[in-house]
Amino acid sequence: MSRKKLLMLCYRAPYPLKSGSEIRMYQFLEILSGKYDITLLYLQEGKETASMRPLYEKCRQVESFRVAKWKRYLQALYGYFFLRQPLQIGYFHSDAMQRWMDTHIGEYPDILCMHVRTIQYVLGVKEEKRRGKRIFLDGIDAITLNYYNSYQTSHGVRKLVNRMEYRRMAEYERKAYSKADETILISERDRDYIVGHLNADCSPSVIFNYAIDYGYQPELKKQEYTIAFMGKMNYAPNVDAVLFFVKNSYHRLKRRYPELQFRIIGGNATAEIRKLGETDGIRLLGFVENPARHLQEASVVIAPMISGSGLQNKIVQAMYLGCAVLTTPVGADGLKNVTGQELIIADRENIGEKLAYYLRPEAKEELREIGQNARAYIERYYSRGKIEQDVLRLFSP
Repeated sequence: MSRKKLLMLCYRAPYPLKSGSEIRMYQFLEILSGKYDITLLYLQEGKETASMRPLYEKCRQVESFRVAKWKRYLQALYGYFFLRQPLQIGYFHSDAMQRWMDTHIGEYPDILCMHVRTIQYVLGVKEEKRRGKRIFLDGIDAITLNYYNSYQTSHGVRKLVNRMEYRRMAEYERKAYSKADETILISERDRDYIVGHLNADCSPSVIFNYAIDYGYQPELKKQEYTIAFMGKMNYAPNVDAVLFFVKNSYHRLKRRYPELQFRIIGGNATAEIRKLGETDGIRLLGFVENPARHLQEASVVIAPMISGSGLQNKIVQAMYLGCAVLTTPVGADGLKNVTGQELIIADRENIGEKLAYYLRPEAKEELREIGQNARAYIERYYSRGKIEQDVLRLFSP
């Protein structure tokens, strides 16, 4: 008996797992490959240096479409000024991918769009061709909320761009979610924003990411006065978080604890982040395929988020490794049923003060208990089995 076909659209390659968006797309691919014959379309970003074998193993067909960066910028500007689109819709457009959709959409009863950036390819097909299809939209997080938070915390030209993109994106997201048959978001906060604030005509399901098993090693010893941050380092909320922490907390902590070491784990660092590597005690590790040891050896893992939306995978992963994680209310907002026993939450003004307390040798036992509670919390709410059930239930006929 042949299996049902699913067409899955991604705005970048779902592999390797360099950031939360790749983790999200790959996990859906992994789960749904057990039910569907999947054809995967994705936009290629530059030259691929990693093997895409995991994608070919899970998919019936894989098609990638490369658009030169200069063309992406031109498309973004043209779409913004002449089509009233958000900048990023033009940036993530491929004429070749749209032509493929026009030709082949009739072969697929179910279509999954990962992120609002990809639903443009479905809406770009004539209505009679897409009639009778089930259109799933996993927005992942509420991107308008992300831009609003970035607008609130940015300055100068960047603040102006964030404000313009926020306004355009609000209109686009409202339309996108209203056009899909089934919608998905990664947290209740994002769902409430799309439905309550943007008034989109939809009823999104909330489906979390499951924690990746990087290999928990409870026997690893903590390195005193060591803190770590993990995240893709050209993603604006991550850049903002690290720069804010260094400017407002790190130097004072370093004076108090001269042995302090700050490890930054994540690839594609911006020039601002690379410059931090010249600072005494700050070490840039770049992309690390298995970050478990670096995270588990840290006294505290920090996620000092001041902007962003959705579920912070960096926090989920560190908690699953039994790490004591310190974050802000923005970082904790996507987590479900947090009690305060499994996570350290500090207002942005008090991050340094809280860290100073937990870096004391006397706080070791308290940190150990927080780490144990964190791992138990993730196993309860973010297990693979639970997430698989939620996904497969949504995609049932």
